[in-house]
Amino acid sequence: MDGGAGGDDLTAWELVPVWRCSVVRRRFLERGSGDETPRGGSVCRILIESDATDPLCSQLLPYPINHCTLLTMGEGECDIIEGVLEGMRAGERCKVVISGLESSPCLQTQELRLTLQLHSFTPGRDFWELSFDEKWGSIARHKQRGGTRFKAGDVWGAAHSYSLATRLAVTLQRVVPAERDPEFQRVRTELHANLAACQLRLGQPRNTLLSATRALGLQPRCTKALCRRGLALSMLGEFKQARADLRGVLELEPASKPALQALRDLERREREQRGQLARAMSKLFN
Repeated sequence: MDGGAGGDDLTAWELVPVWRCSVVRRRFLERGSGDETPRGGSVCRILIESDATDPLCSQLLPYPINHCTLLTMGEGECDIIEGVLEGMRAGERCKVVISGLESSPCLQTQELRLTLQLHSFTPGRDFWELSFDEKWGSIARHKQRGGTRFKAGDVWGAAHSYSLATRLAVTLQRVVPAERDPEFQRVRTELHANLAACQLRLGQPRNTLLSATRALGLQPRCTKALCRRGLALSMLGEFKQARADLRGVLELEPASKPALQALRDLERREREQRGQLARAMSKLFN
């Protein structure tokens, strides 16, 4: 990938902050008009052009290629494309290069190149301009989309959806009507527990620990969060605390298969660790 401007390119390559573990760069080819850019809720008419015939293109970008389509900003449909659209004006067109995506072995070593054009967009609103019911509806959509993505194997996408929902929920903490607070706390607990499941699957034990602990702070008897925290602690080598969490799950749900299996795995890891320590000590005295 060349780094400087040339030909019909108007700017140098710039990094685009996106939620996933990936490197996304864009370079403008055509400038637009006006000062307005898409905001939350803006419906954007976009055109994604690519010569890529690999199924990865359609897997990574849930939009038709080489055909105009609509995208709603802030709905978490695709964090990569939303990130590229941030700051773009109507009529602008840019080159995009995506690489280093951990969830795609292909993109860890190769690049996906495309062109994105923002034809037009409707006015949007920032999150502080939304009513309680609008935010609550958005939280529900993110939560549902997260579950759909997780079941489909898109763990990064699911984590992104749950993360968007938890951020919105924070803005509602002080304005929740008393009669809706029990439901609100239940949904917040589920969001953090679900996010912990994604982070565990992605091999992020420290993030899992944080999310699961947040869920347990809201609902101490949430067995899913307790089990996921126990698994994260085990991955971090905190065997004593992990055992306490997993046994806590079994006190609440004695037949929990995940907790029973996790305890067996924990005991095996402890035996292996003791064996390694014994072998290391024996070498010191031989």
